[in-house]
Amino acid sequence: MKQIIKYIFAGILSISSFTACDLDTNPTTSVNSGAVFNTTNDAEKVIIGAWSYLMETFNSYANPGYGAMLRANDAMSSDVVVNTRYGFRDHYTFTAIYGKGGTNTLSWLLAYRIINNVNGVIKYIDGSTGSQEEKNRIKGQAYALRGFMYLHLASSYSFAIDKDPDAVCAPIYTEPSDASTEGKPAASVSEVYAQSISDLEEALKLIPANYSRTSKYKVDTQVVLGLLSRAALYSRDWEKAEDYSDQLLALNDYLMGESEYKSGFNSVDNKEWIWGHPQTADQSDASYQFHYLDVTTNGSYYFSFNADPYFRDYFNDGDYRKDLIFWATDPGKDPASEAFVWMRYAKFKFREDFTGDIVLMRTSEIYLINAEAKARLNDAGAITILNDLKSARGATTVSGLTGQDLLDAIWLERRKELFGEGFGLIDIIRNQQNVVRENYPQTPKIDYTYKDGNGAEQTVAITPQGHRIFNFPDKSEFVVNSKYYLYRIPDSEELANTNIYSVHPKLSIYN
Repeated sequence: MKQIIKYIFAGILSISSFTACDLDTNPTTSVNSGAVFNTTNDAEKVIIGAWSYLMETFNSYANPGYGAMLRANDAMSSDVVVNTRYGFRDHYTFTAIYGKGGTNTLSWLLAYRIINNVNGVIKYIDGSTGSQEEKNRIKGQAYALRGFMYLHLASSYSFAIDKDPDAVCAPIYTEPSDASTEGKPAASVSEVYAQSISDLEEALKLIPANYSRTSKYKVDTQVVLGLLSRAALYSRDWEKAEDYSDQLLALNDYLMGESEYKSGFNSVDNKEWIWGHPQTADQSDASYQFHYLDVTTNGSYYFSFNADPYFRDYFNDGDYRKDLIFWATDPGKDPASEAFVWMRYAKFKFREDFTGDIVLMRTSEIYLINAEAKARLNDAGAITILNDLKSARGATTVSGLTGQDLLDAIWLERRKELFGEGFGLIDIIRNQQNVVRENYPQTPKIDYTYKDGNGAEQTVAITPQGHRIFNFPDKSEFVVNSKYYLYRIPDSEELANTNIYSVHPKLSIYN
């Protein structure tokens, strides 16, 4: 009986306490006893602790909690150029995920530990002391967090659902587990998506529409509608994707203006953010991600997430996002001694105290989901929704597009708008595309102008740096549905759980 759970849930969560806002709590160390859930307040501590664990747990500086999966998705995409320092450089070369270690191991561990904790909430909260409304809300938030984790598993551990809906993905657990629990077979990708959507739809029923959260990390109706929109899009249920995104935009269709967009993508107070993880000077572990994302602040460390030089050409003049993309050397260094200039996208900026909140969902994503779903359904409103977003960014609007041309325009806008937010590789997988990286010539050099220590303007010729990796580790070309794109079931899981491939066989690409 002691199979998979011995590895996934060994030593049921010991989650460190937080010291900021209402994340300040000491969550339980066990979710397998109903005694943990004496009151609804106790049950809520389990959810808060699970969320904290998900977002703040490091297994290395290169793997800052769930944010590591977001960063990996973009490092492995077409538009991000990762430099040669530490910080997702192995993801950029497609060796990190395929090797099963690091981010891959953390991904599996986080997902199933969170699932186990919220399974305890779902099972036991009805016996807790507290109002029925509180029980419903907390149970709904538990369902939402479980649905979020199954969405991560479905979209990361399998190819697109339409490639093979019966392909192996990951096990589904809906009851609390411990070391004596027998490991379950891995479910198919369609089954994992179905579980995610079922959980999220249950959350939508349970969380009161009038619930007013005290922080943007907490799940409310808007977050659930957003996750449902995302899950339906990924699973190619266009009707649900349109319906849920329509509902959300009816509640909140705010799009930020230019000054907000250029303010650094570092604050949950931004009205366009539907969901985000707050940070303070006292609770700032997740802020470490900005050392990778922030490529223009002196004091940031890695300057990892630069842009493909060709990426800037996708933005028309007048689009204020284009103002944030420019050639520059590493900040804080003497440009005259630097070997390269990189195309910087100054979208993410540390706050003055070197913290930054983590964005998880914005209304702009919902516009793009809605536009894509409508395009798939041949709804003429698709262009209107797409142009609403483009207009808000100062971009040139489009007209007369249909079919694949319209989808291509929407997908390109996703790349432009959501750069660095964790959607790059997922979009490539779900749309059965391949990574595209073109060589940028290093001659002629770039005339780079800067001000020296005396404030005098100087110009030096420096070599431009674009993409450096143009094929997979085995030297094969970037292709659709490559084994190098997928997260993989860890070795420890395969060894411990003899049931893992008993229903759906291991993908042949790994044999």
